[in-house]
Amino acid sequence: MQLRAPNVFVLIVIILAAVAGLSWVLPGGRFERASVQTELGKREVVVAGSYKEVTAVRQGPWDVLKAPIRGFEAGAEVIGFILLVGGAFGVLNRTGAIMAFLTWLAERVGRSHARFAVIPILMFTFSLGGALFGMSEETLVFVLVTIPLAVALGFDTMTGIAIPFVGSQVGFAAAFVNPFTLGIAKGIAEQPFDAGKDYRILCWFILTTFCTGLVLAHAYRVAREPSASPTPRLDETWRQKVSEHPVDVAGGFSRRHLLVLLAFAGSMVMLSVGALRWDWYIVELSGLFLGMALACGLVSGLSGREMAEAFVDGAKDLAAAALLVAFSRAILILAEDGQIIDTLLHGLASVLGTLEPWLIAQAMFFVHTFINFFVPSGSGQAALTMPLMVPLADLLHIHRETAILTFQFGDGFTNLIIPTSPVVMGVVAVARMDYGQWFTWMGKRLLLIYLLAMLLVAFIPY
Repeated sequence: MQLRAPNVFVLIVIILAAVAGLSWVLPGGRFERASVQTELGKREVVVAGSYKEVTAVRQGPWDVLKAPIRGFEAGAEVIGFILLVGGAFGVLNRTGAIMAFLTWLAERVGRSHARFAVIPILMFTFSLGGALFGMSEETLVFVLVTIPLAVALGFDTMTGIAIPFVGSQVGFAAAFVNPFTLGIAKGIAEQPFDAGKDYRILCWFILTTFCTGLVLAHAYRVAREPSASPTPRLDETWRQKVSEHPVDVAGGFSRRHLLVLLAFAGSMVMLSVGALRWDWYIVELSGLFLGMALACGLVSGLSGREMAEAFVDGAKDLAAAALLVAFSRAILILAEDGQIIDTLLHGLASVLGTLEPWLIAQAMFFVHTFINFFVPSGSGQAALTMPLMVPLADLLHIHRETAILTFQFGDGFTNLIIPTSPVVMGVVAVARMDYGQWFTWMGKRLLLIYLLAMLLVAFIPY
């Protein structure tokens, strides 16, 4: 299948050129780093007050041209993970079990209001994954299931993307356990892990409910009026994909189909347990999906040749997503090489000290939002910004938990739209959607999410 992503690549090239241009305008700067111990081991953090200007490293056209291949090197694990997941789902799709199940579910739920219950059940589940173990890259796996599910239930592609992606990211932003963001930030701020937990759980519930309502409202409108979908051609493509396995589903939902889905479900349970209890990440999860592909192929009766062909076809389907990850990483490489990330951080932190106390928390929120464009890694941003924000909060009589929560919100919500996030670009490519379509649809709703988040920041009880 062909992924409609040329506009995304054009956008990224423009951003690459803009970042290179900034390296010619902004002075170079650097903070000293120190190693500190956190719950996830030692991390390099910024030393507050250590900023100094350094010789500017201007990024020219040759640097821009080299950045994408360096992006492949920097994002090798994520890129490999995407291709292996695509291959595993190619085998799963070849069994026909997913499509048979969707057909079975659609026939029983039909067009009744019962189908709308699927959305809150799944979104709260994904949100909990984000809140507990920082579910993010794993979203790529589930989009391949939730899009055809949404289309089969009479919704659209946007609904199918939003269920796992918006669900997991709102949970990530309002996490009350996530060791990759909250754990590191608390370790740097030297705050007890349980401090502020009750308010974070409240924020998680409010924000997840609100985002679920946004997705439900869209799904309800599309169900009543299919022409309201912003992606009618894409919806039709996915409908055809759902119905292109007549042989597989002709006999109904068979025993073999059930065995395949049990193997898939078992893999998802292992994913959750592994991430929560055994600190599994990309390498271990890649092995898990390879095992899943083998198990699903064997129980479905596929031959070795059929499994191999399906695996290669599935990997081809996600080739554009892998390319986008490399190009998005290239943006960050240029910013780092140009020595401008620390310069931007220093300038923003300096501005905060001039604001009125009641504006400090809101300003911290938006500073983290801006920084997240250049540092979309939650753990990376915690190590970069919290050593500055914590002493700044102390000086301005702002509670350290407030500084941590504004970091979580600023880091988490922009992960829904920023083109420097490999997850955003991967999800868009997996769905075969143009980035501009996703940005327009999600951007409008993100403004409402931000207004709610600002209220929650304003009423922090500490």
